[in-house]
Amino acid sequence: MPTRKTSTTARPRRAAAKKDEEALMEFENFVSQKPQSNRGKSWLALTFIVIIILLGAAWMFMSKVETMEKDYKFKAIYLDNGQAYYAKVVKEDALNVYLDEVYYIQIEQQLVAAEEEGAEPQAVEVPVLIQRGQELHRPEGLMQVNRSKLVAIEEIGAESQILVEINRISQ
Repeated sequence: MPTRKTSTTARPRRAAAKKDEEALMEFENFVSQKPQSNRGKSWLALTFIVIIILLGAAWMFMSKVETMEKDYKFKAIYLDNGQAYYAKVVKEDALNVYLDEVYYIQIEQQLVAAEEEGAEPQAVEVPVLIQRGQELHRPEGLMQVNRSKLVAIEEIGAESQILVEINRISQ
């Protein structure tokens, strides 16, 4: 009887062929799959970033427009020593209030001519509105008032005699 040679290499060949087939099937499955798209997530992130940039730009624009269009109105600033200033409050911080176009009232004595003949003229005290900067030391720039010295700040009405006089002086 002839002996038949059994090859021990046949089994490994079959196993290798089976592995190759499995690898080929995995590759075919991989190739046949639709690619997963991250476009949805990236578009969402990009849209979110654009919205944030637009909101930031709008906020910056609005804050600049607000400061550009701010019309400073005259206010009465009362101090704890009884002095009152009429000015535009242009800046404030935690410690100070900064005033521009400052006016104050000073009492001056003026002589009034007598109505009767032979009578002497009378001295009368008259309040006069003075613009800051006309003093001997000629102050310039903003006037800085410490908040601890403030009693009150009020807006001056449009029909106020003070505002009428300020407009007359400034012309």
